[in-house]
Amino acid sequence: MPDRDDDRTELDRELARLAAATARLDADDRFTEAVLRAAAADDPLARLAAATADLAPDAAFTEAVVRAATAAPRPARPAMADGIVRSGRAAIVVTALAAAASVLFFLQTQRDVDSAIMASVEAVEAIE
Repeated sequence: MPDRDDDRTELDRELARLAAATARLDADDRFTEAVLRAAAADDPLARLAAATADLAPDAAFTEAVVRAATAAPRPARPAMADGIVRSGRAAIVVTALAAAASVLFFLQTQRDVDSAIMASVEAVEAIE
């Protein structure tokens, strides 16, 4: 069974063989430049930079943008009525639920009061 160390030494031997075979090769600057040009041609930012390299900032353009921004009407602040209209449905639902709960509470309390009154009337009748 091969050991991991055997694999590493085999890899080291192969790398040493390739290093010896390519030791006499020199890098060509033209090749490097060609690779960099090809990489830049595929890069959209590099193409945009090359296309806009001759452009210079224009003070008149900046002033025109600032004038247009300051001359534009400011958006109106929302009125209080807008908030009321937006929350109106929810307020109506909550109010209706509160009214229904108060009616149910009233009926329950009225029944308890009626029971208490009837008990006291029965007690008075029984005493007479």
